Amino acid sequence: MGFDEFVEKILDQFPESTSNLDTEEMNVLQVAIKNGHKNITKLILSKFSRNNPTIPSGLLSYVHPATGNTILHFAAEKTEEDEGFALQMQYELQWLERVKEMVPNDLLHCRNKSEKTAEELFTENHKNMVKSGKGQLTDLGKTCSGLVAAVVFASSFSIPGDKDANQDPIFLHRTAFKVFSHAYVIGLSSAAASLVLFLSFLGSSYKEHDFRRSLPTKYVLANVSFLITLVALLVAFSCNIYLQIYGGKRVEKHDIIPFVCELTFFPTVCLLVVLYRSPITGIKSFLQNFWR
Repeated sequence: MGFDEFVEKILDQFPESTSNLDTEEMNVLQVAIKNGHKNITKLILSKFSRNNPTIPSGLLSYVHPATGNTILHFAAEKTEEDEGFALQMQYELQWLERVKEMVPNDLLHCRNKSEKTAEELFTENHKNMVKSGKGQLTDLGKTCSGLVAAVVFASSFSIPGDKDANQDPIFLHRTAFKVFSHAYVIGLSSAAASLVLFLSFLGSSYKEHDFRRSLPTKYVLANVSFLITLVALLVAFSCNIYLQIYGGKRVEKHDIIPFVCELTFFPTVCLLVVLYRSPITGIKSFLQNFWR
């Protein structure tokens, strides 16, 4: 039995335990929110939404007697201690917004005993995270914009084959040449988009609210366009090699299959490993939480 299931069993059998306080005079909901336990918080909230709620609604409006903090203040205090993913700030803002939906309206702008609202406390506690995210994204913009420029420069190879008497490429009607031309144009256009997006990191304001939608959108689009650039130019370069080696000859399956495997195997394995070992716990969860 996991920790979440253990808490659920306790709440089912002893719902009055939610009124118990720990040594710091905090109830279970405050502890869950302060430590960012989303599953436990969701579990406790589900007890309120039933037709016959088993947990008193006063749990949401309980104010910590020593600090005067509401549950929104505890959500504002949650921070990651180490410098991790550059857009961790987005998850912190999402967590604050989710807790804000739970708080009674008369406590949204309540001040604690330090005379600070939850928003003011959030800004104060996340100054270092904003600074860290700015540094990481700025470095990413400088590095990747240089890489994109290098890729574009390296991909400026000549059109495969010679020209006929009409000054048309001799491979003009070959399927591989058509794939080459489309892939090359797509690669260059997505490279230009990627370059602009990465350079935009250098000129962003990096305000707190920018980490909610603006910067994550730029981050995702820049990485997607960069990935499209690499794939498109790899396809174009491979078509070029294919036409240079085989020309107009008919190619047998036993020749083309090793060529395709050599082209796709290693990049595919690397891409799967990167996505599986992603610092944001995988691409699936990131996309699920991105627009919340």
